[in-house]
Amino acid sequence: MSVLGAKDHYRGNPGLLYGEKFAGKKVRDYLDGKFEMIPKTKEHIFVDADKCIGDACAICYTLCPGGAYEMIDGKAVWAFGMTNCMECGICQYVCTVGAIDWSYPEAGTGVVLKWS
Repeated sequence: MSVLGAKDHYRGNPGLLYGEKFAGKKVRDYLDGKFEMIPKTKEHIFVDADKCIGDACAICYTLCPGGAYEMIDGKAVWAFGMTNCMECGICQYVCTVGAIDWSYPEAGTGVVLKWS
């Protein structure tokens, strides 16, 4: 049995650490109807496709609690952020290459959790 180094624990195989992915569409389907989103008028998260190493990492896609990311053409895309971003900022902190520029949405918009 081999032991993976810390930097190799998820690269190229996020399922190794997290099991079968509960990410993207599975998360969005699970959360459907569980929160309210006050419509945002402009994007507040940007992914630099030139920096993103995509499928070799996919940690933002895997960890996003709202399923706001999708892997498209081997890159992370904030495809559902305007409707599903939980505004936690985890994507910015876990991105190993600094490809995510994160900020809060404009005041008065964004997620409203029904259980809060």
